[in-house]
Parts: sequence; C-alpha cells; structure tokens
Amino acid sequence: MEEYQYPPLLDNSKSKSFRLLSLLPGDFEAPLCCRIQNFTLDHAPPYEALSYVWGQKDGRGPLACNSGLLYVKHNLEQALFALRWPDRPRFLWVDAVCINQKDYEERAQQVRIMRQIYARAERVVIWLGPRSPNVEHALHLAKNLGHMSTVLRPSPEDHFASFWQQSVVKALIAEERAGRVPETLFAATELADLFDREWFSRIWCVQEVFAPKEAVIKIEDIEAPFSELVSAARYAILIRERYLPSRPLEFWGVVASHKYSGRPFSSIEDSVGNLEKILISTRNFHATDPKDKIFALMGFADESKGAVGAYTPPESNSDATGTVLIRKLVGFIASQIPGEAQQPRLLKIDYHKSVMEVYRDTTRFLLRKSASSSRCVQHTEETISNTHWPSWVPDWSRPKNTSFPAAMPLFTADSKWLLQSDNRMSPAEPNRLYVEGYCLDHIVRISDHIEVDVSERVELELLWSQLFDYPILHGYTMSSSNGEPLLQAFLAVLMMGELGSFVPEDYARRRRLHFAVFGT
Repeated sequence: MEEYQYPPLLDNSKSKSFRLLSLLPGDFEAPLCCRIQNFTLDHAPPYEALSYVWGQKDGRGPLACNSGLLYVKHNLEQALFALRWPDRPRFLWVDAVCINQKDYEERAQQVRIMRQIYARAERVVIWLGPRSPNVEHALHLAKNLGHMSTVLRPSPEDHFASFWQQSVVKALIAEERAGRVPETLFAATELADLFDREWFSRIWCVQEVFAPKEAVIKIEDIEAPFSELVSAARYAILIRERYLPSRPLEFWGVVASHKYSGRPFSSIEDSVGNLEKILISTRNFHATDPKDKIFALMGFADESKGAVGAYTPPESNSDATGTVLIRKLVGFIASQIPGEAQQPRLLKIDYHKSVMEVYRDTTRFLLRKSASSSRCVQHTEETISNTHWPSWVPDWSRPKNTSFPAAMPLFTADSKWLLQSDNRMSPAEPNRLYVEGYCLDHIVRISDHIEVDVSERVELELLWSQLFDYPILHGYTMSSSNGEPLLQAFLAVLMMGELGSFVPEDYARRRRLHFAVFGT
C-alpha cells in the first residue's frame, strides 16, 4: 500500500477547513484503520481532540488511511489502540495525522486556528501513556484533595488553607521517615510522579487544555477529569519539597489556581496573559520543532488578539486601579471587533523562517512593546556558540538551569524607560539591536559563579570574601562610591536594586547574635 497523499484543504479565508480522523472500529488485535475527511469548523460532526506527546526517538507503526498508509509514532499508536471503539467509528482530531506536516503553509494556517479546533471539540482526551503502580490510588487521592480544597474554599490570602495543605504533605513525609509507610504515601508519591510524565512539559499541551470546555486524562483504560489531577499540582510541589520558577510543575499549579477556580488570567478575553510572561513561565517546556516554543503560545496570549491586545501594556502587580480598568476596557473592545484578529508582523506564524529568525523577531517585538528589559537578561546563563546568533536574542528552546529570585519586578536597571532607539533598525541589518543609555560605572571585580541548590541558603560571607579583603561586618562602617554603606550596596546588588528599609546597625546586631548562638 502506498503512502497516503493529503488532498488540499478548502480555501481557508472564510471557511476555516480542517481534517478529522474517523477511527474505524475493531478489537485490540486488529490493525489500525481510519478515514481522513475534510470539514469546516462550522459544519463538522461532533468530535474529540487528542492531546499527546509526539516523542523524539519513538518507533513508528502503520495506520491505514483511506487507500494509503501513514506511519505514526509509537505513543500515538498506543493512544489510538486505547481510544478505538469495538462497534462504531470515533471522530478525532489528531495533529500529526490531520495536518500535512510536510506542507509549511498548511501547518501555519492550521496553527492559527488550532485554538478554535480545540474549543469546538466535544472534549479533549489527554493521553498520558501506560499504567503504573498505584496510579488508580493516586487519581483517587487527587480527587479527595480537590474535594477538601473546595470545602475549604481557599482564597489567595487564606493562610489557613495554605497551612493545611502543607500539614497534609508534612504528615505523609513524617510517616515515611519514621518507617511507617501508609498506602496514602504510595499514592502521594505516584501523584507527584504523574506530573513528571512528558506530557506536562510539552508546550502544545498548554493551548490544548485551555481552549476546550472539558478535558479528561486517559491512562490505558482509566479516565478521569483533568481538573481533578491538575488541581493537585500544588500538593505535588510540596511532596517534591521543591520550588523552581519556570518549571512545568509550578506552571500547572498556577493553572489550577486560575482556570479551575474562576480567577481570570488576563483582562483580555480568552487570553492567558502577555507573551513575555507566558514565555518565561513555560521556558522549561519542550517542542519537537523549536519554532513552536513561540508559535504554540500564539493561540492564547494577549498578542494573538489583534492590534488591541498586542500593544496593550503588560499587566503588573503595581498597576493602579485606573490602569486595570483601562486594560479591561481594551479587552472588551478587542472582543467586539469582528473578523479574524491580525497578529503583529514580527509575530506572524511562518515555518519558512529559521529558528533564530523566529526568536529574534519575537524578542524585538517584546522589547518594543514593554518598558522593561528583563526578558533580555533571561538568557545570561547560556553560551550560544553559533556566531550567526545575535547576542541579544535568547534561545528559548534551551531550558533554564538557573533562575533569578522570584521577585523579578524588583529589577530596576532600566528605570521603566521605553526602548525607543530600536526604531533605527535597518532591514539590511535585522540582527542588530540599537540601544541608547548612560555609562553609570565600570565593573572592577566579579565573584565566582553562584551555584546554590534550591534547598540551600546563599552564604553571604563567602560571596563577600570573593570581592573584599575584610570581614563582612566591616561593610556597614565603610562607604561605597556613592556614599551609602558598602554592605548596603553589596546587598542591593544581590536583591537587584531594592532592599526596603535597611538599618546597618540592626544587621550587625543580628549577625553578632547569629555568631554567638552558633559559637556556643
């Protein structure tokens, strides 16, 4: 049987055509067979959308389609076997099969309407793979934890609820360390392990679960509401006893606290937030095609909602009430504009571009949109060996193995100035970034690379000793170049510019007390 040849889609300017896979019935031993049919979004039969992981080094199995053959990766093959009904066909949307992956123009067009494809689905089925020991107990525990949290109805300021969550996990950990391992502990460990499955770090899955009305997870023959599992993400964080910004587990904890508690992500309708914020939050997610680290986010970011959403300033915790109201008004206006939202030129989905060009244009757009330069320093820990890669462009495909303190808004080096000088950019030099600024000082000494485990504390005395030849306690009696105590300047560098109220004498008193206690 020859390879399946995709017939072209209809003119998509208005009809928004797409393909559906009709998975034909059969028992588990029978070969997989299907039909692929063209439909429009407005005239499609009821269907489900599959969310799964493609896999990098996966084997391939045959899928008979119409009068041809497609070869699908092993993980998808397993999912289709598990989803096939024995007595009737099942309409599914599966990206690897329903999109001609060899046609760049079609891929770009289908990515632009992908959020709508998932939103029109009856539900999304999330394939997490094969069973593992205690997985049923883990899902039962997630359901119970979600029920208890609902009864408590915690608000972001509800410290009792937060204390309760930590107490539950600490009790389990204490049981383990005491040698008493209850069944609940096995379930809790399995629950945390579920979030380590590859699906939870796949970039496309974010859009796939935000758009639909209903999502379920499937582990072989087990089905459970996705909301029950993801709502337990905060417990998994505590079970793991870790917190790292940009890690997938922390991202899903935020998803649970917004999507399934009625708290909006953004004042712009159908948006999860501005592109910069989402990029940083999903930095450690993966994509088969590195370009999709950007393109996969364009279905639900502010910038995907047309010019109104694209150029509205990002939200900030320090926004005044008037600013928040203006954003809500802008969001309402954006939702009332008829027709397809036009994305900014620099953010246009184009698979003909190289990875560097996609990342470069995205970074330039972000720099022009926002006053803050923080996203430019988000790639300082990596060394890009490619000499054709501009130094100011982050490689978003590379995971972060370091992180700034969680209080990133404290970074004030740019003092909220807009990057106006980039308007001098020449089309002949797209890789060059023009900036203007002032020389404030010269670097005279650099400490060793700071490498601290998440559970450890930064040893200030050690860092101080790498920069100065006298004890840290002398720092509050000596002055820096601008007249402030040298210790204050040192701490300000570590805290990215802001310390709040600083009392050198109080710091010295606390340090003496510290040494007195641990010296006895």
